[in-house]
Amino acid sequence: MTVLVLALDALDEGLIDYFDVDAFRLASSGPLETYAHTKDVPYTPEVWATVATGLGPEGHGVTAAGTSEWDNPVLEFVSRFTGHLSEGTRGTLGRFVRRQTGERERIGETDRESLFDADDAVVHNWPGVHDGRPLQYAWDLMNAVAEGMGRSEFERDLFGQAAGQFGWAREMCRHPVSVAGVHVHALDAAGHAYADDEAALGHAYERIGGFVDEVVDALGPDDELLLLSDHGMRTAFYPPDAGDDPASHSWRAYASTTAENRPESVYDVREWVESRAATATSIGDGVDEDIEMPTDRLRELGYLE
Repeated sequence: MTVLVLALDALDEGLIDYFDVDAFRLASSGPLETYAHTKDVPYTPEVWATVATGLGPEGHGVTAAGTSEWDNPVLEFVSRFTGHLSEGTRGTLGRFVRRQTGERERIGETDRESLFDADDAVVHNWPGVHDGRPLQYAWDLMNAVAEGMGRSEFERDLFGQAAGQFGWAREMCRHPVSVAGVHVHALDAAGHAYADDEAALGHAYERIGGFVDEVVDALGPDDELLLLSDHGMRTAFYPPDAGDDPASHSWRAYASTTAENRPESVYDVREWVESRAATATSIGDGVDEDIEMPTDRLRELGYLE
């Protein structure tokens, strides 16, 4: 049995109904309580670190000061004084520094224990916990759109990245893991880009819904799937958002699962997942076979030292 967790950033409970995408409606579905800490609305690395650890920002340490980290100690020091700036302004400053110095900020990661620390748990990428580069890539695409990238190129790269992440999730269902988690930023990036374009955002919801259907088809008879979001996305065309800033995060976070019940809060997810993973049964006899690799030949070819 595998508990598969798909972190679908900005999957909005209201927009699921508005676009009427059944793929996101599993056996138990509904709102997920989330929070805001350093900003007025939920912020991606902070909330996903909470989902994985069960801790608030004060406990896991991924806050505004720790969200963008630099290998250069001078740049890291300066970045701690820009946390109060808007995301757009910080992005502009970050691009300027990258162009001038060649340095690249990285997503901060907590050192606290998470649901992916079990020996038989795996994670592909998860902001605040493991490998923030895919998130940075999605952010780079949003910046490229702001600088004139066309729709076809944006969607090719965005959905191409998502296809790889969903493909990884399907593959994990074939292996003896108790928990597998992957973060997908496609709906967040599309929501920011298409907040005033109903047809384009509707297409993004249908496309991601198609990926979810493929994952459901790959589940084994004892596997469970959990879909989560950290927040939603305000749009210009969704009636409840009238008067609000489109392309800003909404509070309409969401959870949906093939199980009989779902977590109610981002703080509850870790316990919910681990309680189900504890009943997981291993595939096979529990013995991992050795691989007989022709090391001498590989050294001759330069693949091994």
